[in-house]
Amino acid sequence: MNSSLRQDILARFERDYEAQEKGAYLQKVRCPDCGKREAFIKADEPWMLKCGRENHCGSQHHVKSLFPELFESWSERYAPKPHEKPTSPTPVADGYLRDGRGFELERLKGWYTQESYWRQDVGGTATVRFQLPGGAYWERLLDRPERFGKQKANFVGRYKGQWWCPPSLTAPDLVEAGEVWIVEGIFDAIALYHHGIAAVSAMSCGNYPEKALEQLADAAHQAGTTRPTLVWALDGNRAGQNATLKHVERARAAGWECQAAQIPGGGRHDWNDCHQRGELTEKHLERYRYHGDLLLAPTAMAKALIMYKRTERREFWFEFRRQLWWWKLDMDAFDRAVRAEGEDGGDQQSLNPAIRDAALEQAGSVKRICTCYPTALYYQANLVTDESWYYYRIEFPAGGPAVKNTFSGGQLASASEFKKRLLGVAPGAVWTGTSQQLDTLLQDQIGGIKTVETIDFIGYSKEHGAYVFGELAVAGGKLVKINSEDYFELGPRRQLKTLSQSVALHINPDRRAYRTDWTRQLYGAFGLRGVVATAYWLGSLLAEQIRAEMGSFPFLEIVGEAGAGKSTLIEFLWKLVGRRDYEGFDPSKATMPARSRNFAQVSNLPVVLIESDREQEGGTKQKQFDWDELKTAFNGRSIRARGVKNSGNDTYEPPFRGSIVISQNAPVQAGEAIQTRICHLMFTREGQNAQTKELAEALEKTEIEHVSQFALEVATREAALLELITKRGREYANRLAEDPEVKVLRIAKCHGQLMALLDCLGPEGLGLFSEQIVTMAAGHVRQMARERQQAINADHPLVQEFWEAFDYLEGLRDEPVLNHYGAGSQQIAINLKEFERVCGENRLRVPEIRELKRYLKGSKARKFVDSNRTVHSRIRLNGGSVKCWVFEKA
Repeated sequence: MNSSLRQDILARFERDYEAQEKGAYLQKVRCPDCGKREAFIKADEPWMLKCGRENHCGSQHHVKSLFPELFESWSERYAPKPHEKPTSPTPVADGYLRDGRGFELERLKGWYTQESYWRQDVGGTATVRFQLPGGAYWERLLDRPERFGKQKANFVGRYKGQWWCPPSLTAPDLVEAGEVWIVEGIFDAIALYHHGIAAVSAMSCGNYPEKALEQLADAAHQAGTTRPTLVWALDGNRAGQNATLKHVERARAAGWECQAAQIPGGGRHDWNDCHQRGELTEKHLERYRYHGDLLLAPTAMAKALIMYKRTERREFWFEFRRQLWWWKLDMDAFDRAVRAEGEDGGDQQSLNPAIRDAALEQAGSVKRICTCYPTALYYQANLVTDESWYYYRIEFPAGGPAVKNTFSGGQLASASEFKKRLLGVAPGAVWTGTSQQLDTLLQDQIGGIKTVETIDFIGYSKEHGAYVFGELAVAGGKLVKINSEDYFELGPRRQLKTLSQSVALHINPDRRAYRTDWTRQLYGAFGLRGVVATAYWLGSLLAEQIRAEMGSFPFLEIVGEAGAGKSTLIEFLWKLVGRRDYEGFDPSKATMPARSRNFAQVSNLPVVLIESDREQEGGTKQKQFDWDELKTAFNGRSIRARGVKNSGNDTYEPPFRGSIVISQNAPVQAGEAIQTRICHLMFTREGQNAQTKELAEALEKTEIEHVSQFALEVATREAALLELITKRGREYANRLAEDPEVKVLRIAKCHGQLMALLDCLGPEGLGLFSEQIVTMAAGHVRQMARERQQAINADHPLVQEFWEAFDYLEGLRDEPVLNHYGAGSQQIAINLKEFERVCGENRLRVPEIRELKRYLKGSKARKFVDSNRTVHSRIRLNGGSVKCWVFEKA
């Protein structure tokens, strides 16, 4: 092993898995599967980590699966430095084949060359190249191949009908070997070659090597011997299995004797993996041939007999052609069949094999118990609601896409319930087995089943440090695609999926399709306000982390007159995170449980509240959403608690994980506590013209496939952006706090964070807007902070309306009308019921008294003193006492 690679691996084990180096081994390594510190690995050749808990875990992990980043860029580690003299013409390829594939270079001398590959949109990489028949070649990309998407290798030329054979093996050598293993990849063939197996590579499972087989047949004919047996050892996934069956049928029709070998596990490992894991011993190869025999079994009875001879279980289930079957052996019938042939059936192993097979076929019975093949993949649970499910994949004999769905414990408890659920989720699937057969199936399938952790929202999971965007996730700055079993593998013991189905995000992972011309259109259509709104949207993707660092995250209010473009802007901003044709929801039209779920179903995404300021006909206000409900969302705490449906006293209080955006025609009417949490953006129709209309329409027509990568750009640069925000956010907040026009520290903090988010859009961050635009937008945010301070200095509109009505009524006469203290007092005493009556007599609209009382105590123009003072009236003819609200005169 390369010394620098070895040192990096040992350092990672000590850092990430708490390993201790003792003698020839690293010991007390924390097992990635069971979490116990009982795993160990060789210190001089740290390739395979093994758990010492053989009875309870016994897992094995190759270091490539634990630290894949150490095996990504081979040129950086193995290419000679400018001052070093090369010791080999192929240093990078040598390092890859030796340390990345576990091969002995002496065996491969002259088989390969080191080349390079270049793609304009990605860049270049070193490659290891192998020549193919007919002048074609195949090369593996070595340096960070994930840059090239699904492309891991490069073919040049045609290879159809041919195979790659190790150069040291000639056609007569293959004939003399007696068996030729046909695998998919070149590295698979080399791995088997290291273990004395004559193996060739078909290059892909779909390539039938007809021409190569004809040459092999000619070689056998010239040698005057029989053809070698073909062992089809393609990958263990469905594509490899289907190709094996097809190729075996074709080869047998051409006169070849065929067998198969299969690595169990559904294609998780290939032959090169087995070579590196030390799993190509005679015992292992015998097991792989057994699974190959099962694959080639022509009938359900034939497959059952193969399984019985290996296990000698008298009853068992098995899969054949994607259906479930049941085998049962009648021992009395077996004994009668054996005795009929003149043999003693006491010891099956001593019987004549032909008699034993005939008796087993006669005494055994197979019965189909399910018209499909259900497989339990994993267990998932929602710990909060105490609900759990088993996630199943259901395959059909006709092929086609598999159905995947959940089965609860109750639905697996009896054959009748299992049958109902199966009929409900899988069209045409019928279970005909008994409860005892179902119990046996479950014991085999769900015993020791893996557990996948779940979240009930979409977006960022703080506990896992990962973003979950539909079928994509981002963890540690790296993009992770959902696997075939519908969950994300984020690392050892880190499997995650979301249970949420309410919010659908469609994010295009192809970075090459990302276009940034939308920034010009957005700035042209909406000016600096559009840039500020985009900065807040970026901050929403980091809201959880910002709250963890700074304690809070502000709300954004986008208001303005009808036709100002608010909806167009918000719907476009949603496209940046992969959500199409959506603006928000109206909290006034939603029930309390519906609002609660809307707030809880996303994390690090905005929750947009729209149109909650409407008026009903006749000018009367509709019952509005209470903005005070949002106070706790500012700090990420729960907005609403509900009881858990169980017999205890448990409650469910999900924290608020997103951001709040408010979009309506009129500003929010709320108390100072809410107002200071809001950054206010005012949109008008002023400045709209044909050009801004054209730019806004261009944003409306923007395809989500070309802009949704914005979310990935932010998520993959999470650490760098967060560092910029926390540093600049505090600096800007301190500067705003020094502004004499900004007196409330919360206003300074919220707008300081918004200014830091603008920096993330500039050259220091994503580079979407120029430094000049960012600077101007920051100036606009400073003005927003000042205006917010002025807004909270003023009275609430209901209070303003109250004092306007009071002043009007007091001015109708020379003497006081409502002030029971009279004209000479420095205080004002008002009876609200009397105020309501006098307003009615003078045909003034009376503010709703219940709402008015909430805000009068915060009166600033005339400072509130008391709400229940008994006053001797100086304006009534007969005097008397009256209950009044008392205020200081301005």
